[in-house]
Amino acid sequence: TQVSLNAGSKISWLNPFNNTIREVHLTGEAYFDVAHDPNRPFIVHTSGIDIKVLGTAFTVKSYPSDNTIEATLLRGSIEVIKHHDPDGSSVILRPSQKMVFNKQQQTETVRPSGTDVKPTTVRIIKSGILVSNLPQNKPDSLRKETSWVYNKLVFDGVRLDEVASKLERWYNVQIVFKNERVKQYRYKGVFENESVEQALDALKLIGRFEYR
Repeated sequence: TQVSLNAGSKISWLNPFNNTIREVHLTGEAYFDVAHDPNRPFIVHTSGIDIKVLGTAFTVKSYPSDNTIEATLLRGSIEVIKHHDPDGSSVILRPSQKMVFNKQQQTETVRPSGTDVKPTTVRIIKSGILVSNLPQNKPDSLRKETSWVYNKLVFDGVRLDEVASKLERWYNVQIVFKNERVKQYRYKGVFENESVEQALDALKLIGRFEYR
């Protein structure tokens, strides 16, 4: 099994795994390519959900500061189990599906941010859990859910405050807004080899703000 961690992320596990199960605990964002072993399921524990797999590739995003936990399946299948669910229900994801779990208001309808998701591709599965189908004709390197694995930052119509949150993790900086209105600006584009100054210079050309 191979795991890639995004900025500001960590995993922990018991060494060695026991004979019946493989378990890791994730804080942040990671890409998992899990070796198939039907006798020892692989489980990813996050703050609000557990993800159970046999052999598959998927990403999980579970930053403590975010209101949501996301899982995106690339191949295989995964089972998403919500913590403290009284009926023990679960959701099965299929390839090119994305799950969003709302940690704070589990009865609210949460729609994935960005312009790629059409209303017809979104459906509520369980309280606080939303599953959507991702576009089939877009490579993983240009999906905002998986682009970071290819050292790219992809924005698809998100607000500047969400862009800033990703830049903070990516470049290990802190961004403070002095004007609340600036947060409302929306951006679509890709950063790959830019420095943080080059990224901010590109953003301010569109949004007409200044920074220091």
